[in-house]
Amino acid sequence: MKIKYLLSIYFLFFLSFSLSALKPVTISGKVEFTQRGFLRFYVYNDLLSQQRTLLKEVKIGENGFFSIQLPLTETQMIDIAYNSIYGSMYVEPEKTYNVNITSDSLLLGRIDAEQLGGQLYIKFNKVDTSELNYKIARFDRYYNHFFYCFEDYFFNQMQESTYDSLLNLLLVRFPYDSNAIDYYSVYLHYRYASIDLLYYAKDKKRLYQKYLSGNYVHYNNVAYMDFFNQFFDSYLYGASPFIKVSALHEHINNKRNYYNLLDEMGKDPILVNEIIREMVLIKGLGELYGYRQEFNRQNIRSILSVIAQQSKFPQHQLMAINMENNLIALTTGSAAPDFDMRDVYNSKITLQDFAGKTLYIHFFATYNEESIREMLILKSIYEQYSDSLEILSVMLDFEPSRLYHFVNDHKEFEWTFAHTNGSYAPIDAYKAYALPLGVLINSSGQIISYPAKSPSTGLLMQIFVLFPVQEKSFDLKF
Repeated sequence: MKIKYLLSIYFLFFLSFSLSALKPVTISGKVEFTQRGFLRFYVYNDLLSQQRTLLKEVKIGENGFFSIQLPLTETQMIDIAYNSIYGSMYVEPEKTYNVNITSDSLLLGRIDAEQLGGQLYIKFNKVDTSELNYKIARFDRYYNHFFYCFEDYFFNQMQESTYDSLLNLLLVRFPYDSNAIDYYSVYLHYRYASIDLLYYAKDKKRLYQKYLSGNYVHYNNVAYMDFFNQFFDSYLYGASPFIKVSALHEHINNKRNYYNLLDEMGKDPILVNEIIREMVLIKGLGELYGYRQEFNRQNIRSILSVIAQQSKFPQHQLMAINMENNLIALTTGSAAPDFDMRDVYNSKITLQDFAGKTLYIHFFATYNEESIREMLILKSIYEQYSDSLEILSVMLDFEPSRLYHFVNDHKEFEWTFAHTNGSYAPIDAYKAYALPLGVLINSSGQIISYPAKSPSTGLLMQIFVLFPVQEKSFDLKF
């Protein structure tokens, strides 16, 4: 609750500060593969934590046409989504874009479409060689081909002159001003930086002086933040010769002190810039939380909370909030995300409707045979524990009418069934991008297990632990 409150305060402050500076982006065009449903438009809160937020959605109209205005203040990448597939484009404030959106129709109805290679293809109806999307797409094609041809050479101790000659193949075709701060110039500069990072991997000081020392932090530039994340990957623990692991233990586990941590990190010449240093700390704390069990997780979260409240840099406050939210989301003891869904009678269902009982949310799709088979085992569990356990099966087919037909054909399943009512919010909240998926929630609305054991591989034992009184009367045979 505290983190959500801080996030709300931050956005209210940011909104009041920037409302007068909003310069709407207009995107219109046609969706070629459907005349129904919604397009969703996402922005990245920050590219350090990769936190993506739904900005707006628009209903697809007659003949597939749509139009939307997005309130953005600076150039950045956005994601456009239909059902579970995505495409990306770059947008500049006050610009107008006209696009055609296409996709492989065979995957449109599947929740796992993106994992199977499905994506939205965004084609600009007007070819403008000076437009940002055109320039980046053209560069990326050559850049990716360059890596395909020469990546192995970077790891074979080639002469520096040979490396310079290879890199010059790109530079001749795509020259740029390394001192310019427009999005495209910065994008090229840090894509080249990523190549240098491969070749000069052991010379961090050289790379820092060339790409990070005294330079402006381009928070919303994808190439800059990709390079930053690569450069400082696992840097806080072990990669820096100036930061002692024993000092990390002292300042995190014993003293839980944000300022001492910053001072310790300041001993590294690469981290003298306090902006870079604090970003590395936020990133590093996230890595320690996830991969280093010797560090006190509660203390890590407390330090992130201090950054969220006391950092001098508003963007870092948001990064710290996003990082902590990412660390605790759907973990044991965290609050289960609320939802607004509809049952087979189109009545509203929320998490509060199950208060006081343990809840097992079972995400399924009518085309996913494994998730359907799990219901046969769920039936046996529910018959025994229905006094204490509720089951909510959420259909992820994108056609809500299929739920009525499924329930009508399977009257042996007597628990609650629901669909998302055309909203993608519950899917994003529970990261229900692959099936089968189960979530076990306690009577107070907190996560017990995510993903929960499946009915066929351990859910039964979890239920026994929760309700041991009924264990003796349960028949283990199905």
